[in-house]
Amino acid sequence: MDSTERNSEQLTDAAIHSIKRHTLYAAAGTLIPIPFIEVVTSTSMQIHMIAQLCDIYRVRFSEHAVKASLATFVGVIVPSGSIGASAYTLARAVPVVGPVLGLITAPVLAGSMTWAIGRVFAWHFERGGSLDDFRAEDAIARFRKEFAEGKRRVSQFASGHATRQSIW
Repeated sequence: MDSTERNSEQLTDAAIHSIKRHTLYAAAGTLIPIPFIEVVTSTSMQIHMIAQLCDIYRVRFSEHAVKASLATFVGVIVPSGSIGASAYTLARAVPVVGPVLGLITAPVLAGSMTWAIGRVFAWHFERGGSLDDFRAEDAIARFRKEFAEGKRRVSQFASGHATRQSIW
């Protein structure tokens, strides 16, 4: 069956495997106890994942195009000027409370973002798209849906209510 006959929610096995693996790596990377390393780790995982998806779908990779799209998606979930982002940053600095907050929220946020980004890019590539014609602004609704699904899956895994195999 060719890509036009696939169900809109299906992706190739290789793409699914890459998305799952990078989701777990991005979530785990937030547990390194160095300030702001979670941003570097999750962004690196997302860029690496998209590069792998480009290889899987035989799409030319452009780090510049990917970074611009990632910035758009991050802005959808965590607006830079929001009170919520500022409060989260301040709360992370509070002794005892901050590290606990980070251990709970950072893996879920990083994993959910990575899941959603991978799913959106794979969906686009599955339909014959490339980085040249990818417009993050046009994929925001799909990104939000995938982010919610990623948050559900990563939260279940992080809380111990699911095993790696049962949620993926």
